[in-house]
Amino acid sequence: MNDPASTHIFGPVPSRRLGLSLGIDLVPFKTCTLDCIYCELGKTATPVTERAEYVSYLQLKSEIETFFSLEDRKLDYITLSGSGEPTLNKALPRVVKLLRKLSKTPIALLTNGTLFSDPEVRREALAVDVILPSLDVVSEELFKTLNRPAPGLDIKEIITGLIALRREYQGQIWLEILFCRGLNDTPKEINRLAKAVAAIKPDKIQLNTVVRPGAMVEAVAVEQAFLKEVLPRFGPQAEIIAPFARDSDYGSTIRKAEETILATLKRRPCTKSDLEQALGLKTVEVIKILDLMLEKGKIKALEHSGKRYFQTIESVLKN
Repeated sequence: MNDPASTHIFGPVPSRRLGLSLGIDLVPFKTCTLDCIYCELGKTATPVTERAEYVSYLQLKSEIETFFSLEDRKLDYITLSGSGEPTLNKALPRVVKLLRKLSKTPIALLTNGTLFSDPEVRREALAVDVILPSLDVVSEELFKTLNRPAPGLDIKEIITGLIALRREYQGQIWLEILFCRGLNDTPKEINRLAKAVAAIKPDKIQLNTVVRPGAMVEAVAVEQAFLKEVLPRFGPQAEIIAPFARDSDYGSTIRKAEETILATLKRRPCTKSDLEQALGLKTVEVIKILDLMLEKGKIKALEHSGKRYFQTIESVLKN
């Protein structure tokens, strides 16, 4: 998939929200403002809010230019996201400007939305085509429990920042709400979220839940029936994030990766880390492809000795 020499470009990978997406990581692994209990990448050692050039623009420029000089494929989006919070990197506006020179593909900013109270961050975000922030809670107590923010972050200021972003930004805003059972799925919190969403005025409200193990065992999925029940509370722009689209939408590269994973799993069950090492792919890439294969029913997951293993359906039936 991505060039092994590239450390900050990954994919293209299938995305439920964005189709076939080329990812660009603007920060090192798990450099984030939050330590969400549902994060599939694991725990954030020390959440941070200070902005810096965590990955230098020159390094990003070299990798991006190399990719676009070698690759000529159809992409739905270029996504600034990956394994941390992209708005932490002050190189963001220069990266967007470079991408505009090299590609006509729309640019998406996948963000937890925590830094939009900073006018500079809002200005830098104006140049992308779609912004996908998240907002899981409104109450401060739940914010600390579910999202585990860096010191100094305040949920009211974050919501105010998202409202300001809507006033200033002419592009699309797709706001994601991820529900965890027993935490932000109470009637009181849903009512608070509905009021906050009405004030933010996003173009889409995308409801989601846990689809894979997170950093903490407390991250448990709600039922699809729950999402359908609360959907009308968020207005006509609200939708439940759909499963992946059909195979043909993702091209031969994704299918080859699936085939390699299947061949590997036919020999023995593997963890996500096993597959990363065997395929030479980034964590985010493996997670996306495994999600796709799980939804298609090609593989199953099982827990053993505190680890999550994946195996083929044929192996499950034999056992």
